[in-house]
Amino acid sequence: MSHLGSFGAAVRETDPAAAKDTFEFFGETFVVHGVIPSMLMLQIGAAATGKIDEQEGLGAMWEAMRCSLTVPAADDQPADGKAFDRLYKLAVNHNCNIDELMRLAMALFEVQAGRPTKEPQGSSPGPSSTSPSASTSSSASPVSTHPKLADMVPVAAVLGG
Repeated sequence: MSHLGSFGAAVRETDPAAAKDTFEFFGETFVVHGVIPSMLMLQIGAAATGKIDEQEGLGAMWEAMRCSLTVPAADDQPADGKAFDRLYKLAVNHNCNIDELMRLAMALFEVQAGRPTKEPQGSSPGPSSTSPSASTSSSASPVSTHPKLADMVPVAAVLGG
């Protein structure tokens, strides 16, 4: 038998001073503090492609939103989930539909996976015509897309928005 290697050693570190992503939800601004664990990203992808039960995918989206909005524990301070609680109450109070919640979860997924949430200015909808072997310039985004996600279509393109 072969040894496949060691896994789980690399941890995504975030700079607390770095600019944070934000979004509006029923007129309130939310800041993305946390990181969606990679396993949840895989679970969301599996649900989107029909590989796992829809309910599991919805649970993964719930957890992805919770992870994204939770301020991570630091020093003597415990993790702070108040932003997720606020989002939850707004969604319930405004009877937010599942499609809108799924759009939010997928936008959080895309931004953390390095996928665009909107088509670039002047680009045509649909897959890029650039071949996978095309070279990239040094001005390319520092966030690279994982090769397994290369064929994914941005949510905005799927939803026509």
